Amino acid sequence: MHRFHHSRLSLLVAALAVFVVLPGLAGPVDAATKRWTARCDDVRVRTQPQVSSKAVTSLDEGARVVAVKTVRAGKWTARCGGALESRRWLKIVSINGTSTKSLFGRDAIFAAKGLFRYVKTLDAKEPDPTPEPAPTTSLISNCSVRLRSTASTSGGSAGTIDENTLVTSSGTVTGSSWQADCGSTVSGNSWLKLTAVGGRSVSSLYGVNVVYAARGLFRSVTTTSGFREGIDISHWQGTINWSMVAAAGKSFSIAKATEGVGYRDDTYARNKTNAMANGLKFGAYHFARPENDPVREADWFVDNADYQHGMLIPTLDLERTGGRGPTGLTNWTKAWLGRVQARLGVKPMIYMSPHFWRTNLNDTRWFADNGYDVLWIAHWGVSTPQPPAENWGGKGWTFWQYTSDGVVPGISGRVDLNRYRFDSFARVTY
Repeated sequence: MHRFHHSRLSLLVAALAVFVVLPGLAGPVDAATKRWTARCDDVRVRTQPQVSSKAVTSLDEGARVVAVKTVRAGKWTARCGGALESRRWLKIVSINGTSTKSLFGRDAIFAAKGLFRYVKTLDAKEPDPTPEPAPTTSLISNCSVRLRSTASTSGGSAGTIDENTLVTSSGTVTGSSWQADCGSTVSGNSWLKLTAVGGRSVSSLYGVNVVYAARGLFRSVTTTSGFREGIDISHWQGTINWSMVAAAGKSFSIAKATEGVGYRDDTYARNKTNAMANGLKFGAYHFARPENDPVREADWFVDNADYQHGMLIPTLDLERTGGRGPTGLTNWTKAWLGRVQARLGVKPMIYMSPHFWRTNLNDTRWFADNGYDVLWIAHWGVSTPQPPAENWGGKGWTFWQYTSDGVVPGISGRVDLNRYRFDSFARVTY
């Protein structure tokens, strides 16, 4: 057996000590990475980097998180200072100073990266992260628009898109001057760099990574109304591209489920699945036929709407009298609402026009005064809706259908447009 020289033995011991210690240091160094803050409210945090995975919580604007890495996974779309989309997710290990392990029993959770603002690197020796590509923005064409191969009117034509086409832009560049008639005469030298048109990538449509279009011929899909924007639909809208609807800034949809007794809308189940999968709040309505028994109609609705927690509360759509006078129609409405409440445990909302309510239900306040607080009013062509029943018992409207003549990317033909008056859907969620 050979003997090691004392100095060599000391070196070996030191080397072994380093070998033992370094693995123990690797975990903390990897975990102490980047701190971020939420850029907007209602940022969903999920168990996996997929919009279909379970949401464990939602964060308010300014919430602080620590993320150990960025992963590329399922596509997400959101509104956060504009319409955004990406496949990048933060792998989060701490929220507001508390570990995800203690909060949710999970080593890490995930949230869409574009909804956060980078704050700093926690390890001072670590360099700042490589800047993320700017989030994409969704816009809608105001008129027929010619697409160009370069940011110039002399650039080759890649094609022409119709009015109300949804596009995705990765940013703007300054190019040659342009002028066009697009509802009014507009001009400028700012050009959009388009990466998708009508929900399809530019590369698949035109064989190039980007095409250009005059910026002034488009409008943002984000609303400036101050309300949450949404739609209501039925089989008349046919097959809907829900990812485009979501990208166009719509945050909720209410769909026809049933009518009278015996009629089911054959698009309801598909619309429910796809709308919810694309992040829209979703509810169901029943078109009333008051010539029938109200309890049978209520049971038909509940049996076919397949209500589940997280949906918007159910709706009674009152547009027909069924030959009943004001007293008879009021009693019929009470019976339908009471039966649905008994079965689902929630008071439904009521949809009607002010004229219908005042003419056919004698402008009764009974419903507003007895807990049916959620009014969905159909009042077109006005700047502000005028609820019946003394401003719905002083409570005002909750949803407002302000036109039946809307145009939304992803939907062929016209569609009803609606607004929700409050910031949070909590008060109208089943």
